[in-house]
Amino acid sequence: MPHPDELKTRIEAHLPGSEATVRDFNAGTGDHFEAEIKAPQFRGLPLLQQHKLVYAAVQNWLDDGTIHALSIKTVATGGEEQ
Repeated sequence: MPHPDELKTRIEAHLPGSEATVRDFNAGTGDHFEAEIKAPQFRGLPLLQQHKLVYAAVQNWLDDGTIHALSIKTVATGGEEQ
């Protein structure tokens, strides 16, 4: 089962410039995770598209059942501050 740091590394590699925080939320079973990702790639995208970008980074683990659940929170970064 993957460690949260492995998911973090994959997500950040898939979304250059992103910052991910990942934790195992099912008593260390290694198959239920939650992630918060801050990335410039999310800017201007609807929530569904943002989540698809994250899922793409770990899709093989979702497909083969290595990861059973991944809860995602996304935050767009970059651009001009108001």
